[in-house]
Amino acid sequence: MSDEFLTIARQEIQADLDSLERILAVCHSDSQLYERSNDIESHLHKIKGLAPMMNQDKVGEIAQVSDMVLKHMISNGVLNGSCKIILEAIQKMNKTFSGHDDSDMKNFTNKIRDAFPQVFGL
Repeated sequence: MSDEFLTIARQEIQADLDSLERILAVCHSDSQLYERSNDIESHLHKIKGLAPMMNQDKVGEIAQVSDMVLKHMISNGVLNGSCKIILEAIQKMNKTFSGHDDSDMKNFTNKIRDAFPQVFGL
């Protein structure tokens, strides 16, 4: 990847993470998260694609499982507990993307899978 591409991709991911934080700052319930699920999912989808290209695999993995939760919500409605866990996912992605190691990322992706077995066919 060229330096120019990496610079632009990094700016885009940061912009998406910032947008997600603004959206989630006004989502205080699972219903409110559901109402904004299309917008949230579009940001997650973009991060899911760009992050691995920049060797940000942990960020990409969190975006991927979060994206799956949002897509499930869009198709099936509100998921109990989704607001809290998606907010935590955004915070973890932002922390990791800004260079702070989050070594429990694998445990967190498992937490999401365990919280929503219907999403992951478990």
